[in-house]
Amino acid sequence: MGEEDGTESGEQIGKLKTIWRNRKCAEAGLYWAGAEEKQRRAISILCRGPKFTIHQARMLTGLEKSLGSIYRNSRVCKTPARCYRIEPDLDKIMQESRDPKELLWAWKGWRDTVGPPSRELYPALIMMENQAAMNNGYNNMGECWREELEIPDLEQFVEQLYAEISPLHRLLHAFVRHKLSQMYGRELVDPNTTMPAHLLGNMWAQSWESLHPELAETIVDLDGAVVNRSTNELFEIAQEFYTSIGFRNMPKNFWKNSKTVRSENGSCHGTAANMYTKDDYRMLLCWKGQWEDFYVMHHEMGHIQYYMAYEKQPTIFKDGANSAFQEAIGDTIMLAVETRRHLQQIGIIKKNPILLEDLELSLLLRQALKKIPQITFGLVVDKWRWGVMSSKILPKDYNAAWWQYRRKYEGLHPPVLRAETDFDPAAKFHVADNTPYIRYFLSEFLQFQFLDILCDVSNTNQKYLLHQCDLYGSKDVGKRMK
Repeated sequence: MGEEDGTESGEQIGKLKTIWRNRKCAEAGLYWAGAEEKQRRAISILCRGPKFTIHQARMLTGLEKSLGSIYRNSRVCKTPARCYRIEPDLDKIMQESRDPKELLWAWKGWRDTVGPPSRELYPALIMMENQAAMNNGYNNMGECWREELEIPDLEQFVEQLYAEISPLHRLLHAFVRHKLSQMYGRELVDPNTTMPAHLLGNMWAQSWESLHPELAETIVDLDGAVVNRSTNELFEIAQEFYTSIGFRNMPKNFWKNSKTVRSENGSCHGTAANMYTKDDYRMLLCWKGQWEDFYVMHHEMGHIQYYMAYEKQPTIFKDGANSAFQEAIGDTIMLAVETRRHLQQIGIIKKNPILLEDLELSLLLRQALKKIPQITFGLVVDKWRWGVMSSKILPKDYNAAWWQYRRKYEGLHPPVLRAETDFDPAAKFHVADNTPYIRYFLSEFLQFQFLDILCDVSNTNQKYLLHQCDLYGSKDVGKRMK
């Protein structure tokens, strides 16, 4: 099937889905009064959110396809013969290079390439989504996105959560800022103010984890521990953790139909899929030969365990309690996997009692570099989009508002002057893909809360600090999670 045929098929499916949903929701109003609680819940889930006409759905699909194409197909070229994709090429440069000129070239080049063409399309996308939201009684699309999480006053709630984590973020920021100022000099990194966003080891500065070797006294080479292991071996180790706490093995179709794509073959995003037929759950793994691959295995396997737990529910109830809750399942397990005790147990790091305290401190720093920047970035992405959807942020102010939020919440500034002809939010996949992002912000809090509860369940006779809590082998943990 060619790309054109696939597009036409997708549009036809989307049209049929829109017609079916609109008809069913119109019919639901006729028997709402006599419906049971479970039926009302199903109707609410099906019918909440935007209501698209066939024309609006077609227009939105076209805009999303165009934005996605810009993101996937853009290249940044040093010469006509040397062009780089975002994944894995530019992503790898940002992670591994410590040359500030090369980092600036990659950072600026990607934004200059994807931003301006995306900016031409984005106001139309927002207008179309807002129209569909208003068709169903909302003021704008941001209200629809927030409603899915079912948290009252979500905008105020996330600000309160940010205020709780902010002191820890400031401490980490000061530590990293000091180290980067030593590495690059005070002219490039002022030790007393915001940091330039291109020096933090990640294209979007949402994780500072790749700076760990430069910042830690004791180096823990987790990438080196997995690079020579097969994907099947690592999948089996991940599965074994889940089965040790009483969860099911992945079904045969998982091993048959899941796919591993080498990152050098093009842009790829790992995902888990429920095919809605018996025992057919699949994973797409984008293999880079890094510890991150091992994390993705656990994370996506968490989604699949959730799917399997809900397999006997009606289709409408087979998604997570909400998107943030489901994102937290696999990450909770991974927090336990990355404890010093468990890493030693599975042979990732050597057992050396002399270095226990240093190892644990190094692993804690690594977690902080990964988790804390993601919290602040997760807030910025959707706080900015909520502002755009509510017209508090107008198209003429898109980029200025983006960097205003990044300065305020993340303590970051652009390394070069940016203008309103730029559109730096589009440098992030989830903006181009039109995927809500606040779920990841909330998930970071949920996973530590889950771990705290499960640690008490797992270690009823012995108390551990949270970063020492290994859940492996505890059937009580599995029962509590179910």
